[in-house]
Amino acid sequence: MADRARRRRGLRARLGRLFALQLAVIGTATLIGIYITQLVVEDLLTRQALASEAEHYWQLRDADPRQPLPHTANLRGYLAELPSPGAAAGSRLPPVLRGEQPGFRRVHMADGSRLVHVSDRGGARLYLVFEAEQVSDLAFYFGTVPLSIVLLLIYGLLFVAYRWSQAALSPIVGLARQLEAIDLDRMGSFELDFDALRENADAEVATLVDALEQFADRLTAAIERERVFTRDAGHELRTPLAVFKGSLDLLERERDRPAHDREALARMRRTADGMESLLGTLLLLARQEIEEGDGEATPVQPIVQAEIRALEETARRRGNRLQLHGGSQLTVQAPAPVVRIVVGNLLRNAVTYTENGHVEVTLLADGLRVEDDGIGMSREELANMFEPFYRAEGSRGEAKGHGLGLSIVRRLSRKHGWTIKARSQPGQGTSVELRFRAD
Repeated sequence: MADRARRRRGLRARLGRLFALQLAVIGTATLIGIYITQLVVEDLLTRQALASEAEHYWQLRDADPRQPLPHTANLRGYLAELPSPGAAAGSRLPPVLRGEQPGFRRVHMADGSRLVHVSDRGGARLYLVFEAEQVSDLAFYFGTVPLSIVLLLIYGLLFVAYRWSQAALSPIVGLARQLEAIDLDRMGSFELDFDALRENADAEVATLVDALEQFADRLTAAIERERVFTRDAGHELRTPLAVFKGSLDLLERERDRPAHDREALARMRRTADGMESLLGTLLLLARQEIEEGDGEATPVQPIVQAEIRALEETARRRGNRLQLHGGSQLTVQAPAPVVRIVVGNLLRNAVTYTENGHVEVTLLADGLRVEDDGIGMSREELANMFEPFYRAEGSRGEAKGHGLGLSIVRRLSRKHGWTIKARSQPGQGTSVELRFRAD
């Protein structure tokens, strides 16, 4: 279930990461644009403007040496004689500018930051000081603000697109959740709200919903046909099997039969019992039986004792010692046939694949443990032991079987909320622990 939930969230998560990446890239690009705008406005444009002002002043001074220095609200000029800068044109050169070499730079003065352009000509040095705050305001209003507005608009559009994508995916996610909620072990048909899914679905999703509705109808019909078949087949197969076993009962009553006849009857009895067990297993796999009575309380110990008694003869023939430990009065909310099938398959599996050894059954406070010292299983075989029709390579020569018993155990355990764990080592035996759901 956790894996399915992660897969369900996968597409939304990928979309979320995609939009987050887009926001990060666009935001970074916008910030770089703001920085470049600030740099261009404050440095490049101001540098060119001050250089033009300086050249214009030098031209005017060449024509008239008494040309006054620039003095406006934003621009102030100073002129000093070389090689020792000092006062010029009646203005004292600020100390912070003394020693500044020709070029363009930012200088921090007592009343704020200034952009300074220094140039030399004819043995004099010109200082043009420009108010940096004015440039920063221009860069802010004509660079930072427009780009920030664009960034917010892009963020808003991406958020709207993300919400639209979520709305487009919501019918698919809703459909997936409905499909996941279906339990074919408990339900005989699909109960999907297709009309609700179509309300917000686009054309593509509506096509998917239509296809799933048709598939659900066909699958529901197939399930019903399966139930009818298994019900009828079970009746038709059990009737001749019961007649066959009844005839065996009559034949076995004659005690004066030769030994070879008794052996033949014993083989027939074992075959009939195997057929009956296989038939019950197949019907369980087809979900024909054990559909009702989940609420009844069933004591576990009497069933375990009965199954041990039923297997004592088989265990004796294989030289095994079958023992029961513990006296737990555990009851479970499940039909008695379910508990009998689960316990019986676990015990039968242990007895079948153990020879001249021990099979120990321990009743726990909330379950039971079946341990044997039989042939055991490798890690790969242990991982597949509950798969239908699977039989380990080492067990193929031990006894005849169809590989369905443990599959039934796992299926019924899942249906009733029980947990089952197994440990095994080749040549050392196997331990299977079943924990029933608490009452």
